[in-house]
Amino acid sequence: MTASRDDATRALIADIPTPAMPVWSPDAARLAYLWDDGAGWGLWSVASTGGEPRRLAGDAALAQIAWSVSGDLLYTRRVTDGTAIAALDPASGAVRQLTTGPRDRAPQPSPDGGTVAFLSGRAGHWDVWSVPSNGGAATQLTERTNPLDEPRWTPRWSPNGRWLAYVSSRSGARNNDDLWLVSSDGREQRQLSTGLLLDTDPVWSPDGQTLAVVANTAVEHWYGDDADLWLVALHDVRPRRLSAHGGVTHRRDGGGVTWAPDGESVYVLTHANGDTNLANVRLADGLLTRVTNQHGVVSDFAFAPSGERCALIVATQTAPPELAVLASEGGLPVPLTAAGVRVELPLSAPVRRPFRSFDGIYCDAYLYLPAGFSASQRYPALVQVHGGGTNSHGNGWHPVEQYLAQRGFVVFAVEYRGSSGYGRAFAGLSYADWGGGQTEDAIAAAAFLRARSYVAAVGIYGGSYGGYLSLHAIVAAPHAFAAAADLYGITN
Repeated sequence: MTASRDDATRALIADIPTPAMPVWSPDAARLAYLWDDGAGWGLWSVASTGGEPRRLAGDAALAQIAWSVSGDLLYTRRVTDGTAIAALDPASGAVRQLTTGPRDRAPQPSPDGGTVAFLSGRAGHWDVWSVPSNGGAATQLTERTNPLDEPRWTPRWSPNGRWLAYVSSRSGARNNDDLWLVSSDGREQRQLSTGLLLDTDPVWSPDGQTLAVVANTAVEHWYGDDADLWLVALHDVRPRRLSAHGGVTHRRDGGGVTWAPDGESVYVLTHANGDTNLANVRLADGLLTRVTNQHGVVSDFAFAPSGERCALIVATQTAPPELAVLASEGGLPVPLTAAGVRVELPLSAPVRRPFRSFDGIYCDAYLYLPAGFSASQRYPALVQVHGGGTNSHGNGWHPVEQYLAQRGFVVFAVEYRGSSGYGRAFAGLSYADWGGGQTEDAIAAAAFLRARSYVAAVGIYGGSYGGYLSLHAIVAAPHAFAAAADLYGITN
């Protein structure tokens, strides 16, 4: 591999910018978003009709941002000893720090713009705090809300500014991320749900009477990327499951639900057969219809204040995530960023290649072939097992697998039993069988590779639960693998 090609290969995983968390300006003229341009996360802005993106601040952290009605952009700023909340004037570029940190994140302005709610770990847990938007002392509104390893939630104001909805696991019980309210002055607390495992921030209906969340219940299997949409009314202790058979997913750190302006439907992300699309769920009967229907992954979305346009983060196997805008009436997303121009190598989409496992069932898989692949040659091969146990590899941007293919590896990324997007029955195959049938699926994937004439030897790797599964596989079948890598698994 030449030096220039080697540099381009490394750039696949190091330098491709990744936009995230778009928000609309109050007049819908611009979009702000977070962007890692290779130098770390920064705060950027672009006209919603297209144009040259503009860097507003280079000290942003990967956490929720918000645009206040006053025109200020609120974001989580990196400071010397952690993170703090800052307000930026997009016109002048002036930044004023609203909090001192060191563990402050996820700002949300009140409807009148006078107060900013945020999460802070300064008291030993992730609790809800507030601070005047023109500066002043911060006030703690909740206590012992979430442990410090749960910074994914964002508090959400009610339309009238009286309440903040938030997610809490304060009971300490497993599968107990329930929905709570706290009054804006912190004097009243209400628990709205019991036994739900929330996967998104709660989002208020336009009339302020109902909250929408994506969740599972504590008594059912954890379905990963394949949960249900629930409605929780302020004056009814019985949450209503709107989508009864899964198919609803979420952004990894708690986003993924928006109410339609008329309050008659909810927009969500839906995940099926590897693809994630924007969908609309009708409240009257739970009917889910897709707004987009593409092969790829929509990882986040945000509607303009009027609801007429939607910003999306869209990626495919050969194109990194881009910020795009879509008319809510339907159509095709129009890109506003051009991260893909930095991909200097011709990339090929993997071949979708299901394989049969030990007990006769079929598992979906993505076969990444080396650059310049020839069936007459022999290559080292890797089984990739995704994290989460019930999450999925998905049909989106996977720079590590593309990198390995460019370096001469065959990569077989498998959707082992339990993976999301293939129906609840398939997902349920992993219930009470962690490391069991899934391990056998990984071993069957290795056997599939060894049967290919172009495969010389087989290894296995994965992160988190994928690392755990990799170790299970080499213990169960040491003869099947020549190497293994446990990436940030649970074992030292």
